Amino acid sequence: METNTGNQEQELKDLSVERRTNLFNTYVLPHVNLVYKLCIRYSYSSADIEDNYNEVLINFYKYIESYDPARSIQTWLHIVTKRFIGDMNNKRSQYKTTDDVNVNQLAESLLDEDDISGNSMDITNYPQMYNDDILAALSKIKPIYREALLLQQAGYKLNEIMEISYRNGNLRTKNIETVKSRLFLAKQQMRKLITRDGDRREE
Repeated sequence: METNTGNQEQELKDLSVERRTNLFNTYVLPHVNLVYKLCIRYSYSSADIEDNYNEVLINFYKYIESYDPARSIQTWLHIVTKRFIGDMNNKRSQYKTTDDVNVNQLAESLLDEDDISGNSMDITNYPQMYNDDILAALSKIKPIYREALLLQQAGYKLNEIMEISYRNGNLRTKNIETVKSRLFLAKQQMRKLITRDGDRREE
């Protein structure tokens, strides 16, 4: 009985993911150029544009089911992007750099934030920075996704991640869109595996 319930819950989750993916592909993907232009317009710093763009797309995927097709998609994209980037700008301006970063901050940075300022994390010492649940989650995502995510957490910008992945043989061509896609998928998968407190989600 419990197995059937578990299977039904998993099927519902799979259907939800499939539905969101279809809605995202239908309503958001055709307008990514508009979203990018809005990111340029509303980002405080040009250095944040690429990261804001990536995070905005993740946000659209997460909440795509809230979109009402009766409304103008361009208007909805504009309002949501402006509001989201405004929140991101405020977070950055209020963020205090510190050498004492706890598990919650590290977990949130893997899920939402652009970097973890104040840490001397790199691609080799990251196991020392995270708890067992976060490390277990990282081990479950594809190596190419994990590489991109950890490089971003170490403070590398998108073009730098692209160059490093290309040099490592994990990127066939220098395509920054592929890097964006890998980061999008990595964070999407991490959200399924850990909470914002860095704890493993119950399966």
